[in-house]
Amino acid sequence: MSNNFENLRAERDIERSPVKSSANYAGLWKQIALGIVVGYTALSVLGFVAAMLWFKLATSGLQLQVPN
Repeated sequence: MSNNFENLRAERDIERSPVKSSANYAGLWKQIALGIVVGYTALSVLGFVAAMLWFKLATSGLQLQVPN
């Protein structure tokens, strides 16, 4: 009986600490909230500008006359 030890591998002695998955996402809710607020603000400003441009275009052909 011959022993062949060439294909044996030993696992490394590494202390494995428990992974804290919640620590990775600790500030994620703040980033999501900030993204919602900034996105809503940007879309509101763009919507207001678009409405003003549309209003100006819509009223540019109108001529109001005040009766004497």
